[in-house]
Amino acid sequence: MKKNDTAASMEKRILATLRRWGRGCVFSNRDFYHLGSEGNIAWCFYQLKNKGVIRALWKGIYDYPKFSTLLQETLAPDLDKVAQALARKHQWSIQPSGNVALNYLGLSTQVPTRCLYLSDGPSRSFEIEGRTLEFKHIPVREARLGNNECSMFIQAVKELGERALSDEYSAALSSLLTPALCNQLHKALPQLSEKLRRILRPLLPTPHYG
Repeated sequence: MKKNDTAASMEKRILATLRRWGRGCVFSNRDFYHLGSEGNIAWCFYQLKNKGVIRALWKGIYDYPKFSTLLQETLAPDLDKVAQALARKHQWSIQPSGNVALNYLGLSTQVPTRCLYLSDGPSRSFEIEGRTLEFKHIPVREARLGNNECSMFIQAVKELGERALSDEYSAALSSLLTPALCNQLHKALPQLSEKLRRILRPLLPTPHYG
């Protein structure tokens, strides 16, 4: 099979994957290394970008953009998905800062123009479609909580501080607690500061063992 045929076949497979992931997904070449050479992947991205199928957000970072029929315009990318794609590309462990977590969990209606993530990688900032995505280096041990529901909840509580126990926020936080999340939070407690443990414990149901 000729190289052009191989690349054309890969382009179809990449497009099929993007359709499966859905509009709004963000990715890099690393997410497609299993399909073939980096050169062919880059060629496919170049072709798909020129066709208007994908959008370049940063060097090596793309999205499969959403289009609003109501607004009749292409929507801005989800910065959390951009952060996760950058973390996968550079093999960083990341977790959201407080303002990102509050917004993601629906505890704040303010959409931050500057999104900060904590990372075991270098401190860097990226301008993505007029918004700032920033990574701040922290020790590896602290970054191991990862970018997941558990770390989102912990960072939100950390941002709120004592306000997390107020009537305004405690009910909203409790409504987010699934059995799986509670289990993750109980396991994470020993890694947290005493101040944060003191705020979290009243929000969590007593664990059941056995």
